[in-house]
Amino acid sequence: MTAIIYLLMCLLYFICVGLDIAMFFLQIRLVMLWRNVNWLIPFDNAGKSLVNTVTAKVSQFLKTQNPLSERGKLITALAAFAIARIILGTILKTT
Repeated sequence: MTAIIYLLMCLLYFICVGLDIAMFFLQIRLVMLWRNVNWLIPFDNAGKSLVNTVTAKVSQFLKTQNPLSERGKLITALAAFAIARIILGTILKTT
């Protein structure tokens, strides 16, 4: 039984790492929308497919009367990922 719990904890940990990586690239894109920072361009290019996929899912998930701007999609996705990360982090700390 203990081995199953440890495997579950490892799985949750890797999900948290994935959320952290996604939040990093979302934040990079938000900064790049605000101001063009030359040394962040390679990071933005590296996470381009991930960020584009996430923002496309946000617009599919949230059907608003006026479509969200790119910045609005990024902020919404970042908030959702942060809440999920907090919840998973709390679960990991309590077990």
